[in-house]
Amino acid sequence: MRILLTAFVAICFALPYSYAQTNDQVVLSEENIMDYWHSGKTLPVEMTRKYSWPDLRLREDNGVNVLIDLAHQCSFANMWDLPRQFQNMGYRAVGSMASLNTILEKGGQSRIRAYYDNENRIYPFAWWDNPEFNVVFTEQTDHNAQEYTDEEIDALEQFVANGGGLVIVASPKTADVMNRWSINNLAKRFGMAFSDQTDMHSGARFAVVEGREHRSLLGGEEGRSLAGIVKHEKGYVALVGHSSAVKFNDRDTDEKKEWVRVFVSQVLQEVSKGKEPVGGSASFPTTMGGGGGIYPELEQQLGKIVLYYAANQRPDLLKCVREDVPFAMSKIEQWLPSKATDEPMYLILAAGGGGGWAVNAFKPKENGIISLDTFGVLSIFAHELAHTMAGPRNAKGEVAGNPPFSNQGEAHAGWFQGKIDALFDSGLLGKSNRDCNKIFEREGVVTEMDLSKHYENEEGRRLWGHGTDWYKTWYIWQKLDDRYGPVWYPRWRWIQYNRWADTPDKKLTWDEMIEDMSIAVGEDLFPFFVKLGTTTEKQRLETIEYEGRLIVLPPAPIEPTPAGNVRLEDIGDYTRNIRIASE
Repeated sequence: MRILLTAFVAICFALPYSYAQTNDQVVLSEENIMDYWHSGKTLPVEMTRKYSWPDLRLREDNGVNVLIDLAHQCSFANMWDLPRQFQNMGYRAVGSMASLNTILEKGGQSRIRAYYDNENRIYPFAWWDNPEFNVVFTEQTDHNAQEYTDEEIDALEQFVANGGGLVIVASPKTADVMNRWSINNLAKRFGMAFSDQTDMHSGARFAVVEGREHRSLLGGEEGRSLAGIVKHEKGYVALVGHSSAVKFNDRDTDEKKEWVRVFVSQVLQEVSKGKEPVGGSASFPTTMGGGGGIYPELEQQLGKIVLYYAANQRPDLLKCVREDVPFAMSKIEQWLPSKATDEPMYLILAAGGGGGWAVNAFKPKENGIISLDTFGVLSIFAHELAHTMAGPRNAKGEVAGNPPFSNQGEAHAGWFQGKIDALFDSGLLGKSNRDCNKIFEREGVVTEMDLSKHYENEEGRRLWGHGTDWYKTWYIWQKLDDRYGPVWYPRWRWIQYNRWADTPDKKLTWDEMIEDMSIAVGEDLFPFFVKLGTTTEKQRLETIEYEGRLIVLPPAPIEPTPAGNVRLEDIGDYTRNIRIASE
């Protein structure tokens, strides 16, 4: 059974806020801009007015602005491919993860990346004047995804009444689902609905469009309508019963692609008849492999981690963001005391479920979380947070030495992710961290897989399978947790950073790393690593000099047997000798 820890954490709980509460007046000097975004704040609207995006590359620009709604289901196809498909037809398309009432608010502002320093690939987050749109395109295939709120439906109805066009795309579902599906609540505001009846067209099963008298845009069997359009005051609303009618992928035939282009052009032309093309500037932000172009409007800042999310998120996800995420962060910071990074990390909580994205090619860095599961949000948050945490630094305030187990690499991030998983899922408390004992299910992994040769390389993946090296690493760390408690990990990092302070860029050998770990725990860990099949120069480390003292290290009595359960207690004083402190 999963448990949610929702206790109020006063020292790290922060209310979400948006532009109206943070619109600081900032003089946009180069120094101020860097300081501002390094602080994790969204720059004021003057930033995007000064550093605007180049015009979209369009074929025969028709001046029609199209908003692609990603706030009710964020898919890679709609985020990355669909804007380009529309742009190739001459439409100025931009994707948005913000609540619809936010981006459609006349005179309002939304969050984008500013086109600040293209040469150095720095695009800080800033507020942006909402553009005017001719058409809103919204699609939802998962009936569990974020609902269309009353505020959003009201905003869309007003948008259409004033001449805007609305395209609503849904996939076939059962009668029970159709009756309670939020996208049908939106459609019914205009007297239309997606029926549970279905019909085949070009190999796909379409939902039948019903409701008030409408003009059919795509016919089916027995006179059924698979796509239809109605006029609503000055504007138009079109319903389409399957996404295959409005987009294609690389695997589709040329005939299918051409059919989609013709059909989409027809639909967009029909729904945009209610108002003149906006025209003017075609300066819209693009995704660049990230989330955008328009980001969620609410935020939660926790140190140098900034989480963006939309107001239409489900109540359980909002509660997770506002209460459970700060609690999870406080636990990781207790387990691994670390200095905050110079630059913030941004997490984007997107709509829908299944997947995510990472942007490291430009700054600020961002990671997208597409999850309808609070547990998934917390797990990904913990992983990404741990990537930013190096552990307690040396007397110089620096990180020093680069071991084979990277200071802040995947094994490191996954280790603390596993602890948070167990903290919020009681079913994991009776297992080893990351269920690392599963390596005993495969012959040879425990005692024969040589991490010194097969850690994070192609040969290791070929011989043992992708990720097996991480699980064996977590197994080793769990065995150390079993004997020394979780304090050994931050102490190991603290010893490492002090020992190699004079050569901070040194790439450590496996022997040097095991020496650091042995000093940290007060026992010789070489015999244990040798039993695990690790190739080392030393077989035994009886004594070692550290900080002018000769340390005697008895062999650690650890055997390659199944590890114990995940350890979640506080670490205590990581500067003390662990073996002595625990006896």
